[in-house]
Amino acid sequence: MMLFAPIGWADNQAPMSVLEVLQLAAKNSPQLSASLLNELAAQKSVDIARAPYFPSAGVGAIDSTGFPGSSSNLNIGGLMESPYRSGFSAGLVAQQTIWDFGRTSHNVAAAQYQTQFEHANTKVNEYQVKALALKVYYACSDYKTQEHIWTQLSHESALITQQAINFVNTGQVSIVDKYLAQTETQEAYTAQAFFKQRIQDSTKTLAIIMGVPETSFSCPMLPHTTVGLPNFNTNMHDNPMVSRAADSIQIAEEQLKSEKAQFYPKIVADASLGSMQNTHFVDKQSYAVGIGVVIPIVDVASSEGIKRDEILVSKHRQELYAEQQRVAEQNATYDETIKAFTIRLSQLKTELNLANMAYITAKNRYFSMQGNLIDLRDAYRNLVQVQSDIIDTRVQILQASGEKALFNGADL
Repeated sequence: MMLFAPIGWADNQAPMSVLEVLQLAAKNSPQLSASLLNELAAQKSVDIARAPYFPSAGVGAIDSTGFPGSSSNLNIGGLMESPYRSGFSAGLVAQQTIWDFGRTSHNVAAAQYQTQFEHANTKVNEYQVKALALKVYYACSDYKTQEHIWTQLSHESALITQQAINFVNTGQVSIVDKYLAQTETQEAYTAQAFFKQRIQDSTKTLAIIMGVPETSFSCPMLPHTTVGLPNFNTNMHDNPMVSRAADSIQIAEEQLKSEKAQFYPKIVADASLGSMQNTHFVDKQSYAVGIGVVIPIVDVASSEGIKRDEILVSKHRQELYAEQQRVAEQNATYDETIKAFTIRLSQLKTELNLANMAYITAKNRYFSMQGNLIDLRDAYRNLVQVQSDIIDTRVQILQASGEKALFNGADL
């Protein structure tokens, strides 16, 4: 019969699950709140980019004296800027772009892709927040499990120490056995106190990450199974870092198209309605309507802007390739870790059976005066090492499995 069975849940209270920890970490993260506000701002930028689709209107007034027409460059527009009027004038001015050959549509598309970029950026920040919470959560579970194991081990060591003292009192063994046994028991108490403190520290850190009181939850021990998270069937194309890099290309391409559109004509309509005090050379009218066509011929700024945007498109494409490579490499690292430690865990289970048998045998032999304390001490320490290796291996598997899911965009 095994003295130490595989590690399982032992809390009487229902401990907080990993999914609850991740959700609370994301919900109460100031970093994610700021990212969501960036998303809202980006959505408003789409409405701003659509503004040229709608007319602009304003009310203006002017009063002038002296030489007629000399005050027509005040950017008031409409009837009020006519060189044929003088004195006081007021009215309504409206302007509408009829067709700009893609300037506005490409700006709108760029703003929409910018919104997608900000959403992907939020997902990247969410991954970072949850990855930290996951790491601290499993560290806390690691310490909780280690503390539980050392509680069992200290109890076993105390029994051995008591038996060694009995043998020393009856003169059956040297007093050295007493000190060796007491040292081993003290080591177990020291380890138990160490991990108890680590539980408190990691619980405090996890509470800060989740934004909840540290007395409102407890960390569980590691589960029997090695699967910490469900299989979400994610792949690198769902990775928010790849999505963000792809959105950067779309933004740059739309900005390039908008810059090229600066060389196309633009058709604009202008209308105004108002009154004026006096007119010269022409009859007074209360309205004015016009349609104009602007045809660019030379625009050095736009020419250089096109060259710049072409470079930026190439740059963002290279960044996408680099991001895809990095994501593939990271996924390969996660897979390597999961596979290697899964094999290790399988072998450690066999080691645990042997370590239990060795310890039970050495203990029975020492208690019946057939063996010595050195053999029992070696068997005890071997059992301790195997137990510690199993815990560390499970943490590695759970950590890698959870991080891989988060890294590839799993919505937890």
